[in-house]
Amino acid sequence: MELLTRLRNWLAAENLDAVLIASRQNKQPHLGISTGSGYVLVTRKTAHILTDFRYYSDLASRSTGYKMHLLNADNPFTVAINRLIEREEIATLGFEGEHVSWQTGSQWRASLNTTLCSISLDALRQIKTADEIARIRAACDIADHAAGHIRRFIQPGMREREVAAELEWFMRQHGAEKPAFDTIVASGPRGALPHGKASDKVIIAGEFVTIDFGAQHQGYCSDMTRTFLVSGQNSPPEAHPLYAIYQTVLEAQLAAIAAIRPGVACQEVDRAARSVIQNAGYGAQFGHNTGHAIGIDVHENPRFSPTETTLLQAGMLLTVEPGIYLEGQGGVRIEDVVLVTDSGAEVLYHQPKTLLLTGEI
Repeated sequence: MELLTRLRNWLAAENLDAVLIASRQNKQPHLGISTGSGYVLVTRKTAHILTDFRYYSDLASRSTGYKMHLLNADNPFTVAINRLIEREEIATLGFEGEHVSWQTGSQWRASLNTTLCSISLDALRQIKTADEIARIRAACDIADHAAGHIRRFIQPGMREREVAAELEWFMRQHGAEKPAFDTIVASGPRGALPHGKASDKVIIAGEFVTIDFGAQHQGYCSDMTRTFLVSGQNSPPEAHPLYAIYQTVLEAQLAAIAAIRPGVACQEVDRAARSVIQNAGYGAQFGHNTGHAIGIDVHENPRFSPTETTLLQAGMLLTVEPGIYLEGQGGVRIEDVVLVTDSGAEVLYHQPKTLLLTGEI
């Protein structure tokens, strides 16, 4: 099993006998579902799932290659783990110090019969397996179709919340478990808010509207942003006061995608986008990173930031989402999910990125 093989290779490299996984995101690939309950213990030779009555049968039916342990009053967590520590001679046990509370960590140090070492597993999620890539592709496909639907749906006079509700309903109808995050719909001057969640504002003809949304499918996320021109005015898109801003953001986004390939530092991709916007005179109006990794969580590491030195590797998936935000006027952001391939990058969306009118077929 690729997941366990990768984790055991990591255990050997870290000189650990086992690792105890408690965080939702790092348990999910082992459990097959997202839950804050239960634990996964992986040693050099065996793998264990420890959970209570609520999840035991479900996890037992999903998991192969793991020994199941029922936690209850007669077999509480500490007893069950110490039994495994003794049986498998676990002298050093890694635990997720970044995800476990100080109180829990202190209790474990006092009650578990082993040497605990604080570790982070997040780096192991940076390169996705073939199965994970397939799930993220499916989540992106849902978002891709939703973008086309919502552009045709939007009409002047609608409220931002109506647009968000329709978008989220469409994604659920097409296989999403839920939105990957709170949907952003920011129209007119609210487009200057990078995270302007959908509000009661009425959408007006001739405004730009930025929609940032994603689908969660089989436990994995997509993340997509498109900025549209609201129909209802007779003037062409080229006459809009933010048209040149749109073209600058699109140029920056395409420059960043073109820079993506194995061996390139994340900061170089950020620089490719940021330099376009800075040269156009809007550096101060682009105040966030160019993108972030995506997977079980919508925001993972590494990031396309000015200081991120991580080198890209085939199998990583990241967003590319530069933007320009002008207070009192509005803003533009364009975002794709990109897969790092052996030779470059593959954009997982197919919706056009030219400036499009809402309501059109």
